[in-house]
Amino acid sequence: KASYTAEFDYYISANNSFIKFVNAYAYATPLFAGQTSASIQLAYNGVQFSGTPIALGGAFPGNANYAAVPKENSLKEMFVRLGLGTPPAAVKDSFLFAFQPNLTQGKYYTYFFCDSITNLSKRLLITEDDVREPGGINLYRIRFVNLIPNMPVATPTLELFSFRARAVIFTGIPSRGVTPFIEVPVQGINTSDTLQIRYSGTTTTIATLNGLGVAGQASITVFARGLVGGVSPRAPALSSYRNR
Repeated sequence: KASYTAEFDYYISANNSFIKFVNAYAYATPLFAGQTSASIQLAYNGVQFSGTPIALGGAFPGNANYAAVPKENSLKEMFVRLGLGTPPAAVKDSFLFAFQPNLTQGKYYTYFFCDSITNLSKRLLITEDDVREPGGINLYRIRFVNLIPNMPVATPTLELFSFRARAVIFTGIPSRGVTPFIEVPVQGINTSDTLQIRYSGTTTTIATLNGLGVAGQASITVFARGLVGGVSPRAPALSSYRNR
């Protein structure tokens, strides 16, 4: 059993790998009696990553850092559990699955927990993250990930519309599609944006993200989650996290 009080740090060393975890499960199954959330708990080699469960749509670490995973001489297992409450108070959790991460020293990764816990081939999407700085102090970087698993046959891809740019900045992104980062200027003193996801080539708004901070030198991932036709908390939604 993992220690609920231990957390991974952010120490930067060439001997470490670095991971960001994102909870984007559209299907929070299996369910158990008394469940009131779809939060997950993660542990590596018996050490808890986060002292509190990672909420649906949330990331750990929740800031621009990554969790530093130290070099190991052998493969260790990552344990994923469905959790309730805030440790060490009354906690009820349920083991979901375990896997052996394939990590390279000095590399940065995001582990997206998506689709369905019971869908073995699609419950995890891993990206190797480019965390370089933008090319200028007045630029920020943004990418888009489509984690909606049940895209309609007639409209199988999404586009991301930016109100600051007054334009579509990504289009034609299928389920599990990940765009490269693009560089975007920070325009004057306006350091926030409103984003919408739409079916590509249409004006049908599926979800909106208000007040996205876009300060210079930041790198941001925006991701679509939920289910087409779903209701809260599984309705389509747009969330974000910082890569740097």
